[in-house]
Amino acid sequence: NGRRQMFADVLRSTMTATAGGCCASGMCVGGTSWYAPPHAYALAQITTPPADVLATYDIKRNQFQDASFACGMATGMRDYEKAAFPKKKLLFETLFTSLHAKEEPVIVEIGMGSFPNALYYKKYANNQQFKSLDIIGIDPNDQMELYAKDNAKRANIESNVRIVHGVSEALPLETNSCDAVICTLTMCSVLNPQQSVQEIKRILKPGGKFLFWEHVLSETDPYLAREQIQRTPQQMARADGCHLNRRTGETIKAARFQHLDMQYFELQNFGFLNPTVCGIATA
Repeated sequence: NGRRQMFADVLRSTMTATAGGCCASGMCVGGTSWYAPPHAYALAQITTPPADVLATYDIKRNQFQDASFACGMATGMRDYEKAAFPKKKLLFETLFTSLHAKEEPVIVEIGMGSFPNALYYKKYANNQQFKSLDIIGIDPNDQMELYAKDNAKRANIESNVRIVHGVSEALPLETNSCDAVICTLTMCSVLNPQQSVQEIKRILKPGGKFLFWEHVLSETDPYLAREQIQRTPQQMARADGCHLNRRTGETIKAARFQHLDMQYFELQNFGFLNPTVCGIATA
């Protein structure tokens, strides 16, 4: 399968480009040109997590590798996002419908990355359903920010977005402060998935929603699952800690949300990334 090692191919194809400056829409990684949006509505306060937890999870990163990975994810996942679009669109529509009673919902994207989800917010940030949206993007890879801001600008939601350095195991937000948390293609690479899900539950208000979309270990193809397990060490080394062998659906189930609507399915033509779980959990 030509896309069997997509993340690895993405990295290999961008190493040279990054070394020379990987640019998107006039933004240059490692350069001086970048877009700074106006401040978003600050409906949720950013906090400082405990120092001992940060010392464990917010580890020192390699800036060159981060820049390479950010460039690769911003430019190399377009076919994947196109294939995911129909189901993701329905998920986001369900999420925003559930938030209809909120005038100013606070929505947190964990592992925002290059913000490929920006297009799903556009309809709701620019209509009469909400007075405003406070969208907080959290990511440990600071090189993603330029691409995230560009995608926010393209979706005309730049004034609604704040981007904050952080890790999922120690979210820089107060308890019961958020109406929704969104996590897509993130749990594969966090250091501690169980702690991350507990943090998501902590920051959600009672009744808050957790939208997730994650590639997982195959549940239908033993050969593929075996290969995913065998290739995980290599994948972790080349793709920012990405695990091919995680059962994120089981992790979310074990967190015992008040309600969980989850589906396992398989995309086509994306190899190790085909097996997927997605859904919405209610705190």
